[in-house]
Amino acid sequence: MEANAPVTSPRIPQSIRSGTSSSFKVAPPVDRTQKQVNGTPPTLAQRLLSPSSANPLFPLTTPDHVILNDQIYKFLALALRAFVLTWWSKLSPKDKEFLPQITKVVQHVVKEVCTRVDGSDGEDKLIGVVLAGLPALVQQHYTDFRAAKAKIGTSYGSSGDVVRVFHRLQPHVAVRVEDEQGASVPIEGVLDPVYLGAAMDVVLKACLLPEESGSDMERHIVREIIVGPVLCGALPKVVQPWFIHKVMLDLLGSPKKLDERPPGSKPSPFTFHSITVIFLTAVQAISTFFLKVIHLSQSTIILANDLRSPERDLPITTRTEALKELFFSPPPRRRIESGGDQLLPRRGLANPSISMVKEILDLRCNPGSNPVAAAAFNSVELVTGLLEPFLDRYLPYVLRTKVFTPRTLSSIVVAATNNLFPESNNGYPGPPPEIPSLVEQAMLREKLEMRLKEVLPYPLSNQATTSLILDPLSSPECNMHLIVLIIDLVLVTLFPEIAVSNS
Repeated sequence: MEANAPVTSPRIPQSIRSGTSSSFKVAPPVDRTQKQVNGTPPTLAQRLLSPSSANPLFPLTTPDHVILNDQIYKFLALALRAFVLTWWSKLSPKDKEFLPQITKVVQHVVKEVCTRVDGSDGEDKLIGVVLAGLPALVQQHYTDFRAAKAKIGTSYGSSGDVVRVFHRLQPHVAVRVEDEQGASVPIEGVLDPVYLGAAMDVVLKACLLPEESGSDMERHIVREIIVGPVLCGALPKVVQPWFIHKVMLDLLGSPKKLDERPPGSKPSPFTFHSITVIFLTAVQAISTFFLKVIHLSQSTIILANDLRSPERDLPITTRTEALKELFFSPPPRRRIESGGDQLLPRRGLANPSISMVKEILDLRCNPGSNPVAAAAFNSVELVTGLLEPFLDRYLPYVLRTKVFTPRTLSSIVVAATNNLFPESNNGYPGPPPEIPSLVEQAMLREKLEMRLKEVLPYPLSNQATTSLILDPLSSPECNMHLIVLIIDLVLVTLFPEIAVSNS
């Protein structure tokens, strides 16, 4: 009887999570197969960031923004694989819970940032950054660069270096242009990583839960991922003049070649064929004009309904009501907490951008350099003043519907992922890009100047104007000041508690 008894399997300890041995037996196959039930294999983010869970990753933003969530998790997985897993796998090869734990820290940070942006005054603060903060910083950059250049050769600029004079006009603890011996610092050492690390550490403490912020190691790893490869690795390249020229050329397009430009038209003889062509062209232009008028009339009603104040319950159905709502109704009051209305102006949202453009073209302090352009900008200021109620409603509407959207954010994350972790290198950090030679950098600037002359209108399409636009961006050290101030602006806007009070 004992010889014919069935062989029993060895005793299996109870599972800590389930409490039963039977559930412990089936747990491994469920963990490995549930991710492939619906056909698609697990992604890299699921394998690295959630290896022991069959459920999809926790949505970082709203659940309907699936593409944005996937792109953020893909960027996070590639960053952790490149900068954490390479050394952690050597210390603890069998540990699979370290990366998911870091993922929880990042989830809390992203959720807190999204909560602050989606709050009652979050969008208004970001609109203030775009419409008021950024134009003010760019305007001040151009003003101080020209002031520093004008002081060269005087007692204020005895060093003869524009960078050092500019640094005295805009001193910042995160930027240093000379070492202890007074020698110039290379661009890789201009940005102080200690300042950025301290700023990121304060942001992480503000975002994390008390039990999460107590772990210094997890917080420091996330901080080094942000500061090391993302900020200190990318910013020295971003501030280079050749990189700025390349970005502007990508946005504006390459200049037309001389053989592609249309030749000067010769006067055609006065024939029946030419009269017929002129008549048909005039008919086409008139019909196109009236079609655009009809489309504008229809879109005016739609736009007025989108911009109407919350107090108005009934929809707008006539063009008269639409025009009255767009051009004569005051903009709705913005719900901004105390202390948060210092950046976004109550009215005149277009004025900071106009003032920035005037400073870039050196028309604000020196209008006599181009009287035609100065008169044109005075006319623009007059028109924007008349259309101020409409612009104060329309500009925030454009930013909310065209800029601060999941599609735009997804494209930014995809661009950052492709640049930092190219597909050609299997998702690992690619080799540093080759820096263009001095000849290639000069050719980039020449192409950009040609393109600017094609884009700018007649009074501004000359060599003097292009020099006014590009010369203040020719110093990477001065550009680093501008980038650091923009980072400070964004951080203080989203996390006002880290700013130093004026009192």
